[in-house]
Amino acid sequence: MKRGFSVREWVFVGLFGALWGAVEMTLGSVLHLIFPPIADTFLVGLIMASIGCLIALCGRVFVPRRGSILLIGLITAVLKAFSLGGVKVGPIIGILAESLLMELGLLGSRRGSYAAFAVSGLLAVSWNFFHRFVMMGLLYGAGFFEVATRMVRDGSRLLGIREELIFLILGVLLLIRMAAGAAAGAAAWGLAGQIQKRLRHEER
Repeated sequence: MKRGFSVREWVFVGLFGALWGAVEMTLGSVLHLIFPPIADTFLVGLIMASIGCLIALCGRVFVPRRGSILLIGLITAVLKAFSLGGVKVGPIIGILAESLLMELGLLGSRRGSYAAFAVSGLLAVSWNFFHRFVMMGLLYGAGFFEVATRMVRDGSRLLGIREELIFLILGVLLLIRMAAGAAAGAAAWGLAGQIQKRLRHEER
């Protein structure tokens, strides 16, 4: 039984980490400019987390070892730290947290499956909901209710739901993230499988 990663596996880890990092440094910046502030706090995080999940889980198919997603996430976080905008703690913590949650989601599945990848993606993208509570508390000392109030206010404008319906707004915001994460995870399993089949066909 092999204990360490092979050279081929390290190459794939570096490749998918670099790809995720490139998306963070380019598309992320563009989306922040495109979306207005209210949509920015929800849509940009949702889009970037879903794409990151798709890339990292595709990498897991090519490197089916525990810890490979964490390594991919670590490379992404390092690249993000050296991006033009300078070191931003929030995105780096988000990338590492998502990587860890993807690993946790796959603990019960050695070979992987649509269901396991969907659960892994669901967990990872759902972190985007809780990330704001964590970062606002750490960076600005904001309390739970203060952050929740801001989230409900922004969510009310974005979804067109009255602010009084607090639990409905928070629930919808979380469910959208969960659905997007599950879809990204399932898509990663299918996409990576198709890429592997194509590569095997070309090698013949």
